[in-house]
Order: sequence, then structure tokens, then C-alpha cells
Amino acid sequence: MDLVEGLRCFAAVAAERSFTRGAARCGQPQPVASRRISALEQRLGVTLLLRTSRRVELSPEGERLLPLAGELLARADRIETLFTAPERSLLITVPAGLTAAARAAIRRGLPGLTVGFVDEEPSAREELLRAGLAQLAVLPTSPQQAEFTVPLGVAHHDHDPAARFHLDQLRRPVRERDLPPRAVQVLAEDDVPTVRDPIAEACFGLGLRADQVVVGTPETEAWTRVHERGDVVLAAAEQARREGLAWSPLARPEVRRSYRLAGSADLDDHDRVELITRLAAGLGGRGRTR
Repeated sequence: MDLVEGLRCFAAVAAERSFTRGAARCGQPQPVASRRISALEQRLGVTLLLRTSRRVELSPEGERLLPLAGELLARADRIETLFTAPERSLLITVPAGLTAAARAAIRRGLPGLTVGFVDEEPSAREELLRAGLAQLAVLPTSPQQAEFTVPLGVAHHDHDPAARFHLDQLRRPVRERDLPPRAVQVLAEDDVPTVRDPIAEACFGLGLRADQVVVGTPETEAWTRVHERGDVVLAAAEQARREGLAWSPLARPEVRRSYRLAGSADLDDHDRVELITRLAAGLGGRGRTR
């Protein structure tokens, strides 16, 4: 079997949580992508994707493999373009939530370049940039240095999406006192002081328990706990929509993801501004801030 193509199909399906959308993302017919993933699972001797009638979930083994697959695919993409047309290729490492529409718009806006994307968590994006495996990276930064921001709220399934969410709603009623406490799940993308700390301080000020702010839960598990335990996930509105959940802005504190586009590429000022604008739109942001 072709290990690289199997990993490419696996990473695409994992990102989209759908065999149909994942196959389209990696440019393969759906039956071909399915066969390649099955062959990969057979070769590794594990189940990587849990198939249900409604969506696809990562198994624990799939969670372990996904970041390594992203690293290997980034290296493979760099090797393929290293000697053919290096001046015409651009690899950008981005948050996993960047929409397919934004990726297409970025490619259309840079017609002289072959643009590739690698979805990774913040620390891995920085490492790929440092290692020279990506030319550009969307990295967290301070609000003062941000080139664009993404408003955050909470994804949930038991609250009026038109209203603001108050963190003290995490308290369970007396009739549910025997259940585990509801928590706000902070994903790896938001494990930065400017997002994590205000949430923790607000919960502390409301008298909530320390274990009601959970940082570092694998993303699939965090979303599962919304359905299983009534937790909420700190997220952008687009992320909630993709998970089929309601989204509400927080009453307080107001928190945002703050991003900068790091790295160097042969782009003029106009193309760079347009790239940042499309990245902001594809991640649920409000456009360039400076």
C-alpha cells in the first residue's frame, strides 16, 4: 500500500469527520479513500476511525496517529516540490477549523503559487515553521500584535442560542447533584494566557470548582463530553456549527483568539493582506485589525 496516500486520506477524513467530504478534500473518489484507509488500518493493525451512520470519529489510536500523520505529510509535500518548482510552492500551516471555502479562495487569490495547507495545533505549527517545513504559519499572539482575531463563545446543546451564556450556568441544579460537575472545555487552540486565564479567573470569581475549567482534553473527547455530561466547549461559532451544536457568546469575559501570520514568503503587500483577510474569514474572524 502507499503509506503517504493512506495517511493523506486518513487526515482528510479526520479533519472533515466525513468520508465523503474527506475524500473530496484529498481529491480522491470516496471508495478509493475508504480502501486506502482500510489498508492503512490493516497495515498498522488498529482501527483509526470509528464509523457511525451520522459521522466519523477518531479512535484513541487515531488520535495518537493524527499529529504524526500531519508532520509526515508536510515533509512529503515539501519533498515533492523541493526540486520541481520551489519558487512556486507555498505551504501554510493553519488551525484545523479553516474552512474549505477559505482554502479555495486563498488558492484562487494566489494563482501563481501551488498552495498547500497543513492542519496542526499551535505548538506543532510553530515547529513546522521553525524547521522550514512550512513557509507561513498562523500562530497565536497577543491581542496587541494580532493581525486578525476570532470571537469565542461556548458550544452547547441545552441553552437558547440567541442569548448570552453565563458561566454560572455550569452549576447543576440540586436534582443533579450526584452527577459530575459541568465544565468548560478549553481546546489546545485556546491554551494561551489571553484566553485560558480570563476564563479560569471568571469561574473562580463565580465560586465554581477548579475542575470546571478543563484544559488539554483531546478535541474529540471534549466535543463528546458536551453530549455525555452537558459540558460546554470554548469555540468559534463555525466550530459549533460543524459539530451540530448551538453557540452563544459569553456574557463575560469577552475572549478572542488573536493570530498573526508568521514566516516569510514571496508575497507583495497586497497579496499578504488578502491572504490574512481570507484566513480570518475562514476561521470565523472579523478581518484584519491593523
